[in-house]
Amino acid sequence: MEKKSLSELLCIGKSMLEKENVPDAGYDSRALLEYIYGISKSDYFMNPHMEVDARPYMDAIKKRAERYPLQYITGEQWFMGYRFEVNENVLIPRQDTELLVEKTADIIKNVYGGKCSVLDMCTGSGCIAVSIDKMCGDADVTAVDVSENALKTAKKNSENNEAYVKFILSNLFENIDGKYDVIVSNPPYIPTKVIEGLMPEVRDYEPMLALDGEKDGLLFYEKITEQACMHLKHGGYILYEIGCEQAQAVSDILAENSYRDIKVYKDLAGLDRVVTAGFE
Repeated sequence: MEKKSLSELLCIGKSMLEKENVPDAGYDSRALLEYIYGISKSDYFMNPHMEVDARPYMDAIKKRAERYPLQYITGEQWFMGYRFEVNENVLIPRQDTELLVEKTADIIKNVYGGKCSVLDMCTGSGCIAVSIDKMCGDADVTAVDVSENALKTAKKNSENNEAYVKFILSNLFENIDGKYDVIVSNPPYIPTKVIEGLMPEVRDYEPMLALDGEKDGLLFYEKITEQACMHLKHGGYILYEIGCEQAQAVSDILAENSYRDIKVYKDLAGLDRVVTAGFE
C-alpha cells in the first residue's frame, strides 16, 4: 500500500488534471479527494498531513484526466438543493435547468394554487420531476422516458428524495393516455453536427440519446409540441428548456401549433434558456 499525505495527493491530482487541460482542475482534484476519503474541506485543513492509501485517489484522478465526468465518478450531482444519483444512463443535471423548474413551479403555484397534474417528458435522471414534486407537494407529477435504464435511475432518485413521482416507459407520448395541466420538457436539442465539437466529457460519455436533437436540434420540440395538443388540458401550459440560439425557432413551432402567450426567459448568464406557452 503506497501512502501519501492528503496535501501531497491534492497537489499531484491538480497537476495531473491541469496537464490534461481538465476544466476546474483545482476544484475537481479537491472534490475527488473529499469523495474518496470521506472528508470535508474543514477536515482537510485540520489535518492536511494525514497519510492515506494513495491508490484509490490516483485511480480516480486518472479517470478524470481522461475527461470522464466528475459526477459519474462520484455518482452524484446536486440540483435545486437535492442530491441526485447519476451515471452514464442519464444526462448530468445542470444549473441552467433550474430555471425551467422555477418557472414551472411558479405556474403551478400562481395559476393552479399548487394543485395540478404535471408531465415531465424526457425525464432522464428525474431531476426536474422530483424537484417539482418536492417544491409543489400538492401537484400530481408523472415522468416519462424512452430509456428503461434512465427510468431506473430516476425512480431511485425519487425514492432517495422521498418524492412521489409516477414513472412511465414511453417513446414520447406513445404510452400516455391522460391529459395534464402542465407539460415540461428538457428534450435532446443539440444539432447532430454540433455534437462533435462538444467538450469530451459530454461528447464521449453522456448519453447520446439525451443530447442529439438531430438536424437543426428542433426535432423533439416539433414532435412534443404537436403531440402535446392531445395531452394538455384546455388552459394548460407547456414549458421547454432550449439552446441559447433556439428561442425564435421554438417560439415559432409553438405559434404554428396554436399555443398562446409565448414567453422566453433568460438564465443567469443572460442567455435565452426557457420558453413557456399556454394552450387554448
